[in-house]
Amino acid sequence: MRNTIITSFVTIITFLSMHFFGNDAVAQTKEYKINKFLIVEVNEAITPVTLNHLKKAQESIKNEPGTALLIKMNTPGGLVSITKDIMHLIANSENLVIGWIGPSSASATSAGAIISSSIPTLYMADGTRIGAATPISGSSDIKEGDMKNKIINDLVALVKSQADGTGKNPKIYTKMITEATSLTAQEALEENAHNGIVDKIQGEDGLIELINGKEYQKHHEKYKISVESNHVVVTFEKTIGQKVMAFFASPDMAYILFLIGAALIYLEFQAPGGFIAGSVGAVLILVAGISFGVLSLNVGALLLVIASFVLFILEIYITSFGILTIAGIASLIIGSLYLFQTEESYLQISATVLFSSIGAILSFIGLIAYIFYKSRKRIFSEPDDPYSGSTVAISAIDGDKYYTQFNGELWQLTANGDMSQLKVGDKVTIIKKDNVKLLINI
Repeated sequence: MRNTIITSFVTIITFLSMHFFGNDAVAQTKEYKINKFLIVEVNEAITPVTLNHLKKAQESIKNEPGTALLIKMNTPGGLVSITKDIMHLIANSENLVIGWIGPSSASATSAGAIISSSIPTLYMADGTRIGAATPISGSSDIKEGDMKNKIINDLVALVKSQADGTGKNPKIYTKMITEATSLTAQEALEENAHNGIVDKIQGEDGLIELINGKEYQKHHEKYKISVESNHVVVTFEKTIGQKVMAFFASPDMAYILFLIGAALIYLEFQAPGGFIAGSVGAVLILVAGISFGVLSLNVGALLLVIASFVLFILEIYITSFGILTIAGIASLIIGSLYLFQTEESYLQISATVLFSSIGAILSFIGLIAYIFYKSRKRIFSEPDDPYSGSTVAISAIDGDKYYTQFNGELWQLTANGDMSQLKVGDKVTIIKKDNVKLLINI
């Protein structure tokens, strides 16, 4: 009897243990059966356009539990606020989110690295890189200042929680922010910053084949991916409006448009009257202004760039022996270097675009200045009245009006004396130009 009681007690304890603990263990491994992959390409700086594109994609599959959102990433950086919004979107998505940094030579740097920490299933192509997530700043030391410290600490806490929740290494993502650490695909794999290296999405040995049947982690809970054999792969394209905004929201494009517009306005000051150069320049600056409104702009740096062109224009009217031009060049270079460098930004003008644009603008301004210098020099070297002393022949007589051809133009003649004795072919000497007539000596 006693043995029966003990056996029953053990059975009850075992049953309760399985009920309260075993079911939880089973519940921790959720299975996603995927029959469709919706690819969203992030191939530009992280801006509101990127967020809008991802939101639209997610909304399109909201009622399709068997569809996974596959983010194909290659981004140089972006805005901190938009980065956080995208992370929130990924972390709270009802659909499975998969990330692939590719193809080879692509990167997820700055904002892209921070976003990567929140993607549960993340792979990289060979030859790609991730990291360098320290926010850009005009200061040489990002850690100086309370505001900068707050931003750094906030981002560190964010990537720690996201990386830990998705089973990645929080320490390496922290170093990407605090030490601007950048890693190759292989180095990142060794540091557990992603799930593996794969060079393509579809086909044999592709990403879709690789993830089938494997387990990953989301919100500290395990889940398994099962890809159905009849799955489909669809690319979610940007709308025309999104493509246009993505084009103009590029920091490189915004900078180039602004410089060209300012250069054309400078040309208008050099050669006023046509209004074509000035009008086109004004339109380009307005378009650049729209781009600046989307991007995080350093207003002080923008004022320096504007001041540089003001100095170039003043050089036309003030004899400074080149001092204004030198000051303008310095303002243009410094302003351009820090144009998008703010604590809330991961944006930066590429070095190639920056220095080639500045070189082109300075060459353009130098060429225009040289042309007008030569033109003004020629004008001032000529006599005030190039007609004086020239000998011309009477070419036509109409009543009491006498005409001559001079430099290919027909001029009416006037004289202080009697012209009635003159006839066609007679030679006379010009004294000077008298308004719209030539005064001759008889």
